[in-house]
Amino acid sequence: MRNKLTTMALVMLCLLPLQAQTTSDSLSFSLQEAMNYATENAFQSKSATYDIEAAEKKVWEYIAIGLPQVNAEAQLTDNLSIQENVITMTPEDGSDPIKLKTQFGQQYNWNATGNVSQLLFDGSYLLGIQASRIYVNISEKNKTKTQIDVRQSVAEAYYVALVAKKNLETFKKNLEVNEQTLKETEAYFNNGFREMTDVDQLKLMVNNSRNLVLDAERQLLISEAVLKYSMGVSIEQAIKLVDDIDFLLTPVEAYLPQSNTFDVKSHIDYSILETQEEAQKTIVKNERVQYLPKINAFYNISYIEFGDEFSNMDNTNSQMLGLSLTMPIFQSGKQSAKVKQEQINYLKLQNDMRQMEEGLKQQLMVAESNFKNAQATYLNDKEGEEIAFRIYDRTRIKFVKGLASSTELSQNEGQYIQSQISYIQSTLNLLDTHIKYKKAINQL
Repeated sequence: MRNKLTTMALVMLCLLPLQAQTTSDSLSFSLQEAMNYATENAFQSKSATYDIEAAEKKVWEYIAIGLPQVNAEAQLTDNLSIQENVITMTPEDGSDPIKLKTQFGQQYNWNATGNVSQLLFDGSYLLGIQASRIYVNISEKNKTKTQIDVRQSVAEAYYVALVAKKNLETFKKNLEVNEQTLKETEAYFNNGFREMTDVDQLKLMVNNSRNLVLDAERQLLISEAVLKYSMGVSIEQAIKLVDDIDFLLTPVEAYLPQSNTFDVKSHIDYSILETQEEAQKTIVKNERVQYLPKINAFYNISYIEFGDEFSNMDNTNSQMLGLSLTMPIFQSGKQSAKVKQEQINYLKLQNDMRQMEEGLKQQLMVAESNFKNAQATYLNDKEGEEIAFRIYDRTRIKFVKGLASSTELSQNEGQYIQSQISYIQSTLNLLDTHIKYKKAINQL
């Protein structure tokens, strides 16, 4: 029985290291407040925000390419050993040639150069700015998708924590009832109205109930830790969950799917692909403009000093103003292959969009079916738990009156606990499928 309990969805969550909650002031959250908090403070949300900021800086990087570029460079040289060159001189009188060794250069020289350039025409420039802005748009949509995923994770963790809390309360009540029944049975035994087997059977039931309470306490700690991690709250920070599980279950029990109002193109995943399609169009255009020339204007100035003595040096300078033109003439079909390659990538992206459209419809159909099944299972398990409790409660009363055996009581209690486990699992499944359905229709 205990092993079955530990296989609940609570334990399926990642076991985070638990630390003592040292923060005296707890933070209170309703489900909506918890999701809103995580939207801005969860680790994934913050990373998505940084991605947007980086993309915005990328836009300026591309804009700056078309603005004036100014560069300066200086160099100081001490020629420790100047290379000698051999000069052959042939006298006019026909005598033997004379070879002379001489050095060309001075020991010291330094120079400073400055360069100013301005892009005049480059077909890729404006397309690069456009592409960078599209990249910002993609980053913003990715943040929206991240926030939706975060809200889903927080909602699921919040539900698990509430169910764990409810579970603990139920098992504590079971323990109190069993302890009271054991106390009464021991009193009857001491007066000769019960057998020792009845006392031992009740002790086993009490021990089992205590183990269930211990497990439930551990599961509550785990679920709260997972919730805090999902929200971006410090593990040491104490939190209080304002909403009640029954309060959140009531609208979900009666929720009617609204699939007929769903528009595939409004879904964030499809919207991201649309933006990627726009970006791919820009890439195709960029490859096409590579056939066009690139024109730049430039101005260079250079100043040089040189000599064998650092204190007595000659100097010279130069200036240059001009235009540079780069024009592709013949590339053996290289650029044409690039254009066709990006056109194929564009067609592939369009196919991905059609696949995404059908995939979202299929995903919605599955989500709706799972949710409806979860609703039916939940209602059945809820009724089953109530029936099992009534059977157990009546058997307990009969046992106290001596009309039922301790074995029968133990069997009915086991049946009741198993029905509780099924009810807990179906509750979590109902809430989980509801969240997945709302995500599928883009309403999370």
